[in-house]
Amino acid sequence: MTNFLVSNYSLLSSPRSAVSKLQQELTIMQKQAATGRLADVGLSLGLRTNQSISLRSESEGVDRQLDTNAILAQRFSVMQNALQSIADTGEAFQKSLIANGTGEAGIAADTQQAMASLQGLMGALNSSSGSRFLFSGAATDQAAISFPTSGGGTADTYFDGSLAEDATATAFAATFGYAQNDAAVSGMTPAELEAFLDGPFDDLFAVGPGGGWTDNWSNADDGTVENRINGSETIKTSYSSNEEAFRNIAKAYVMLSDLGVANMTDETRQLLTSRAVETVSLGLSQLTQMQAEIGGSQNRIKLANESLEARKSVLTISISDLEGVDQYEASTRVTGLETLLETSYALTVRISRLSLLNYL
Repeated sequence: MTNFLVSNYSLLSSPRSAVSKLQQELTIMQKQAATGRLADVGLSLGLRTNQSISLRSESEGVDRQLDTNAILAQRFSVMQNALQSIADTGEAFQKSLIANGTGEAGIAADTQQAMASLQGLMGALNSSSGSRFLFSGAATDQAAISFPTSGGGTADTYFDGSLAEDATATAFAATFGYAQNDAAVSGMTPAELEAFLDGPFDDLFAVGPGGGWTDNWSNADDGTVENRINGSETIKTSYSSNEEAFRNIAKAYVMLSDLGVANMTDETRQLLTSRAVETVSLGLSQLTQMQAEIGGSQNRIKLANESLEARKSVLTISISDLEGVDQYEASTRVTGLETLLETSYALTVRISRLSLLNYL
């Protein structure tokens, strides 16, 4: 007859070992029930882990591209709002010039409207999104428009002693021999005014080295910035305050606000207002083209996002096929393991209370 001797240690350690394993499995099942994903992807997939990593990397890349596209879409939206504001103001100015005529009251109203419209144009061109200025070209860290002064400071507006205002006064005096507010302006002929508008005045709004707009108005860098929106597809995302549309609209406002129109003869006023209408009309036409171009970019982002979202869905399904678990099944398993643990705990307690003394 063989005697089997079972020590207290064996009786106690065996249930504890089982409990430890149950606890480990319970932790895994709880995680899988909560996430719907394998608790340890590497351990479960083995050689297929690289495939999972590759799919997740691509999925994260899609997410980053969607985030970038959202930022670009927001910038374009702010741009369009600014351009529409410029267009609305320009159209209102154009209508006023036509409706008000060349009488004293009408010209006075046009002058005030031109001053306010010029300030509104500058504000719109300094629009920003996410701390980036939208009409500064490649130089998005600085405002598109500013008004430096001869003293080295910066004026709040064109009319506060800016270099741009000084340049207009200098060109006017050099051409006519008197200032804009001089009564002698009444002797200016339409032909003289037209020659000034087509020559020295036009130079005040020129770009490039020595250009009046570049020197006295704009801080923009004309370098083109492009951003990728999907795979190899890129779009232009930089626009500059140096665009001819903006310069023409500003030019029309300065014509009425800073060339001494109040002292001109009716005939000369007619020429000035006619040229202002013509110039702002050209600027608005160019502005419409810019709005259409940006609208095209907005549509391309929308289409790119649709493609990215479709790819994201495919990747999500592929990842789920590799890593996914049935959460209902995992939850059921959690319930079963919890029941087993409770039973094991109770058994361990009962065994720990066993003693030979109870049977003597």
